Amino acid sequence: MVKIAIGGIIHETNTFAPDRTGIEAFAQQSLCEGDAVLQRMRDTPTSLGGSIEGLAQAGYLPVPLLYAAATPSGTVTRDAYEALVGNLLARLRALQPVDGVLLSLHGAMVAEGIDDCEGDILARIRAVVGSGCPIVSTLDMHGNVSPAMLANSDTLVAFDQNPHLDTYERGFEAAAILRRIIDSGLRPTAAYAHPPLLLSALTTWTEQPPLRPMHERAQEMERDPRVVNVSILGGFAYADTPFSGVSAIVTTDKNPVLAGAFARELAQIAWDHRTAAGYKGLAVDDAMRRALNAPRGPVVLADVGDNIGGGTPGDGTVLLQALIDAGAHDAVVVITDPEAVAHAVQVGTGAQIEMLVGGKCDTWHGKSVWLIGVVERLTDGRYCVEGKDHFAQLYGRDVNMGRCAVVRCGGVRVLLNERKTPPGNLAQLRSQGIAPEAQRIIVVKSAVAFRGSYGPIAAEIYEVDTPGLCGADLSRFTYQKLARPIYPLDSGIIY
Repeated sequence: MVKIAIGGIIHETNTFAPDRTGIEAFAQQSLCEGDAVLQRMRDTPTSLGGSIEGLAQAGYLPVPLLYAAATPSGTVTRDAYEALVGNLLARLRALQPVDGVLLSLHGAMVAEGIDDCEGDILARIRAVVGSGCPIVSTLDMHGNVSPAMLANSDTLVAFDQNPHLDTYERGFEAAAILRRIIDSGLRPTAAYAHPPLLLSALTTWTEQPPLRPMHERAQEMERDPRVVNVSILGGFAYADTPFSGVSAIVTTDKNPVLAGAFARELAQIAWDHRTAAGYKGLAVDDAMRRALNAPRGPVVLADVGDNIGGGTPGDGTVLLQALIDAGAHDAVVVITDPEAVAHAVQVGTGAQIEMLVGGKCDTWHGKSVWLIGVVERLTDGRYCVEGKDHFAQLYGRDVNMGRCAVVRCGGVRVLLNERKTPPGNLAQLRSQGIAPEAQRIIVVKSAVAFRGSYGPIAAEIYEVDTPGLCGADLSRFTYQKLARPIYPLDSGIIY
């Protein structure tokens, strides 16, 4: 039977974040080894779940290595990185020989001393399996593509959608490509192009330029029988690396000239729509005025700067303070603050409470707010996502926010949790006794991912240019390794 090694190491690294990501962050989110990989990831909506199903339909035997994923955060410690990669490689060596390797990687993982973790992982796997063994991997569309990633893989398949609602499909596609290599003699030849264009998280929504016109053309290209896959990556601007930014990968069946031409064409489309990269959302005062005057709700305010899915702490207070100052009614804000949760648990449900909330992790996301209110509800913070969900597609359906407390302060409810949790699903609020559809204003700490769940119920959506580690104004960040010049940070660029 054809034997395929499967696994993955996934982290979107915000190198501007002051925290460091250790092995415990992976253990808390997703870390399993050997047979536990199949037990946990089979039948999930993740890319690895799609790959496992694709291999099953091909009649191949998936042999699990290791799967580790952590919520986006600061640079991964070298010890954690080497422990994870070392474990994966040791298991791979013990399985030799294998007929192929099928991975789930991110594309924007950075560890201490290693700017290109995916390129390093793929190179180390290639050294184990040799040049004749096919290696196929999925990537997050926020990946920053390096030459080493292409050189040490046969095909890279990126998610097409942001919010990421097609991860399972891309994993299944990756398995189908691997099958074509093994059974049908497919010889993938890839090329990529990397225009000098840097997108904030806010401008990587695939329904808007510059990514939408790229995808429209990519769909036409994929109808060409010579093309195996076209992947458009918006990049991750908050990983300060030499490879950060937009890229296009085109894989053909032994046609490098066509691959190169198509990749360059897609890069040119991105460049032609580069002015879209300058969009920053609304100023806080403007967004608040519109939300308070909206004829009906829910009005969703996207706290772009404190986008948990981009590695922020989730304790930003700018919009919370603005809502309290404005005397808003039927408003909800989620704040990650273990200290505040502990205090609420101590005083108990129904008790009056006064405490400092949020703004405790760094100086990027606003000052702590003095909150005076009533503890309405205490829970263990566990829930199962409903429907399609951006983050369920990455990590699975079961979510643990840690202990939670709902505190009412006038007309504003503050959901406090111990573990930062991206707002990708309405079940987050429902699990805490809050009906999202009944709210006037909902603050989500996200740039794009929230749209999958909140878009259908929102009367209005306003993206807010708040300060933070995922701010839309990239000039606020001090880059040291980014390749320059690059738009929109630099002018006078000829491409």
